[in-house]
Amino acid sequence: MTWLADGNVLVALLLRSHIHHERAHQWLAGLKNDRFATCSVTQGTLLRAHMRFSTEGTAAAAWEALRAVSEHPRHEWWNERLDYLDVPHRHLQGYRQVTDAWLAELARRRGGRVATLDSGFATLHGDVAVLLPRLK
Repeated sequence: MTWLADGNVLVALLLRSHIHHERAHQWLAGLKNDRFATCSVTQGTLLRAHMRFSTEGTAAAAWEALRAVSEHPRHEWWNERLDYLDVPHRHLQGYRQVTDAWLAELARRRGGRVATLDSGFATLHGDVAVLLPRLK
């Protein structure tokens, strides 16, 4: 199985100051034989958040963090060809759900799941989105 890590999971993995840093690492360590994926949307989220919230706060550090994720032995790149017009949208209520719907549809089409820290995302797209387990 391949898990598409949403942007918040990627940020939590890479920023030690993130409230869910350990939770994200526990999830990654527990993948066993599974893989994790990123796409242009989640990578962009990581870059923006890293530049804004990282103690390094530099563009170079953000790009290096993305490189580290991409070179992880369990990482898989999902090169998406998914138009937003092809995403089921009748159930969406607001702007915060648009990217989630796109990520969920990408996971459906790739036969994967989405790992998220967003309980609303996991509820709305329960067929593919899974909330990361709480710390043990």
